[in-house]
Amino acid sequence: MSQMIERADGRRSPEHRRPRTVMAGLLAVALALVPVLCTAVASAAAQILGLDEASAALVIGAGAAVSAAIGVVVLAVAPFGLTPVRFGVPRRVRAVWWFLPLLLTVVIAVATQGIHVRAGVLAAYAVLVLMVAVNEEVWFRGIILAVLRPSGVRVAVIGSSLVFGVLHLANLAGGAGAAESVLQVVFAVLFGVVAAELTLVTGSLWPAVVWHAAWDFANFLGGNATTATALTGIALACAVMLAYAVLLWRRASRARR
Repeated sequence: MSQMIERADGRRSPEHRRPRTVMAGLLAVALALVPVLCTAVASAAAQILGLDEASAALVIGAGAAVSAAIGVVVLAVAPFGLTPVRFGVPRRVRAVWWFLPLLLTVVIAVATQGIHVRAGVLAAYAVLVLMVAVNEEVWFRGIILAVLRPSGVRVAVIGSSLVFGVLHLANLAGGAGAAESVLQVVFAVLFGVVAAELTLVTGSLWPAVVWHAAWDFANFLGGNATTATALTGIALACAVMLAYAVLLWRRASRARR
């Protein structure tokens, strides 16, 4: 039977790769639960303890930090034969237009949402967004992207982004509305595609981490506003991200391991 799925050029057919892709997908979903559970437990603890806004942010940040530490160990050990992208000096910066589209999305968010949080919680929010960014990028763009990579770059980019987006439905447990959660899933998938492409093209997790933290911080500053102006800003940022994702697609597809 194995000879029937061997192509004339010696490469395996899609039928041979499909079971491996399915197994990689299941492993990716299982691994994605680690950062979700760590932050969920920390969030639940903050609610049970009745902490104030700043303290709750620090507790959730601590949960994300624990998850990130576990992820960094996994990156270092590189089990399952993984060749993940790690923290290093970004290369091919010119190929990603010196990250200017990323800066533009953050500027749009700040300009359309403004600043509506108390100065006393800014430091706590800064810690929170940094820990969350490191945590999620280590797991989704570091580990999960590497798990899916043997199935092809495009499968890895889209698959890791879909997992990243769908798991944002966990926000429903935090009281978010259904429509809001669905929109966040769509946004997270698009965000994940750009972050994965950046990681592959630059060979470093740092660009995605910095962008992730800056975007979240800009939205925290605006109080996660849902006014017409704020939603218009998010739509503009999504348009920038979509155009950027299309431009990076071919470069990411040619990225070496």
